[in-house]
Amino acid sequence: MRMVAAASAVLFLGGCVTTGGGATTRMIITEPAGAVLTIEGAGECETPCTVKLSGPQRARIAKAGFVATTVMLTPGRGDIVIPLELAAPSTDVDTTALPELD
Repeated sequence: MRMVAAASAVLFLGGCVTTGGGATTRMIITEPAGAVLTIEGAGECETPCTVKLSGPQRARIAKAGFVATTVMLTPGRGDIVIPLELAAPSTDVDTTALPELD
Protein backbone atom coordinates (compact mmCIF):
# COMPACT_ATOMS: atom_id res chain seq x y z
CA MET A 1 0.00 0.00 0.00
CA ARG A 2 1.31 3.41 -0.87
CA MET A 3 0.27 6.60 0.81
CA VAL A 4 0.59 9.61 -1.46
CA ALA A 5 -0.02 13.19 -0.44
CA ALA A 6 -2.58 14.80 -2.73
CA ALA A 7 -5.88 16.71 -2.71
CA SER A 8 -9.32 16.21 -0.91
CA ALA A 9 -12.96 17.50 -1.75
CA VAL A 10 -14.84 15.27 -4.17
CA LEU A 11 -18.10 15.51 -6.22
CA PHE A 12 -18.48 13.50 -9.42
CA LEU A 13 -18.63 15.86 -12.42
CA GLY A 14 -17.47 14.15 -15.65
CA GLY A 15 -13.74 13.79 -15.05
CA CYS A 16 -13.77 15.92 -11.93
CA VAL A 17 -14.46 14.74 -8.39
CA THR A 18 -15.26 17.33 -5.68
CA THR A 19 -15.89 17.28 -1.91
CA GLY A 20 -16.71 20.38 0.10
CA GLY A 21 -16.18 24.12 -0.29
CA GLY A 22 -12.87 25.96 -0.22
CA ALA A 23 -11.25 23.14 -2.14
CA THR A 24 -8.06 23.08 -4.19
CA THR A 25 -7.96 21.40 -7.59
CA ARG A 26 -5.33 18.75 -8.38
CA MET A 27 -4.67 16.65 -11.47
CA ILE A 28 -4.20 12.96 -10.67
CA ILE A 29 -1.97 11.17 -13.17
CA THR A 30 -1.15 7.46 -13.09
CA GLU A 31 1.67 5.79 -14.98
CA PRO A 32 0.28 4.19 -17.06
CA ALA A 33 -2.89 6.22 -17.61
CA GLY A 34 -6.36 4.68 -17.66
CA ALA A 35 -6.68 3.59 -14.02
CA VAL A 36 -9.94 4.04 -12.12
CA LEU A 37 -9.60 6.45 -9.19
CA THR A 38 -12.36 5.98 -6.60
CA ILE A 39 -12.75 8.46 -3.77
CA GLU A 40 -14.80 7.11 -0.89
CA GLY A 41 -18.22 8.73 -0.74
CA ALA A 42 -17.48 11.11 -3.62
CA GLY A 43 -17.23 9.32 -6.97
CA GLU A 44 -14.76 7.96 -9.45
CA CYS A 45 -12.92 8.99 -12.59
CA GLU A 46 -10.45 7.54 -15.09
CA THR A 47 -6.92 8.90 -14.88
CA PRO A 48 -5.71 11.40 -15.76
CA CYS A 49 -8.50 13.33 -14.02
CA THR A 50 -9.01 16.37 -11.85
CA VAL A 51 -10.18 16.28 -8.22
CA LYS A 52 -11.10 19.13 -5.90
CA LEU A 53 -10.08 18.52 -2.32
CA SER A 54 -10.86 20.51 0.82
CA GLY A 55 -9.21 18.07 3.21
CA PRO A 56 -7.52 14.65 3.30
CA GLN A 57 -9.43 12.02 1.35
CA ARG A 58 -8.72 8.29 0.97
CA ALA A 59 -8.78 7.03 -2.63
CA ARG A 60 -8.33 3.66 -4.33
CA ILE A 61 -6.61 3.25 -7.69
CA ALA A 62 -7.11 0.14 -9.81
CA LYS A 63 -6.17 -0.95 -13.34
CA ALA A 64 -6.25 -4.42 -14.89
CA GLY A 65 -2.81 -6.06 -14.73
CA PHE A 66 -1.57 -3.76 -11.95
CA VAL A 67 -1.60 -3.94 -8.16
CA ALA A 68 -4.55 -1.95 -6.73
CA THR A 69 -3.40 0.64 -4.24
CA THR A 70 -4.90 3.02 -1.69
CA VAL A 71 -3.57 6.57 -1.40
CA MET A 72 -4.34 9.54 0.81
CA LEU A 73 -5.09 12.65 -1.22
CA THR A 74 -4.61 16.04 0.45
CA PRO A 75 -5.21 19.61 -0.75
CA GLY A 76 -2.23 21.34 -2.28
CA ARG A 77 -0.68 22.52 -5.51
CA GLY A 78 0.57 20.73 -8.57
CA ASP A 79 -0.10 17.42 -10.24
CA ILE A 80 0.01 14.14 -8.35
CA VAL A 81 1.80 11.40 -10.30
CA ILE A 82 1.25 7.85 -9.07
CA PRO A 83 3.30 5.04 -10.65
CA LEU A 84 1.43 1.73 -10.78
CA GLU A 85 3.13 -1.58 -10.01
CA LEU A 86 2.70 -4.53 -12.39
CA ALA A 87 0.79 -7.37 -10.76
CA ALA A 88 3.19 -10.03 -12.08
CA PRO A 89 6.30 -8.33 -13.48
CA SER A 90 8.81 -10.50 -15.28
CA THR A 91 12.02 -9.82 -17.10
CA ASP A 92 12.37 -13.44 -18.21
CA VAL A 93 11.55 -14.23 -21.81
CA ASP A 94 11.70 -17.84 -22.94
CA THR A 95 13.16 -17.41 -26.41
CA THR A 96 12.84 -21.15 -27.13
CA ALA A 97 9.03 -20.82 -26.99
CA LEU A 98 8.94 -18.11 -29.65
CA PRO A 99 8.09 -19.09 -33.24
CA GLU A 100 10.65 -18.70 -36.01
CA LEU A 101 10.00 -15.66 -38.18
CA ASP A 102 10.58 -15.98 -41.92
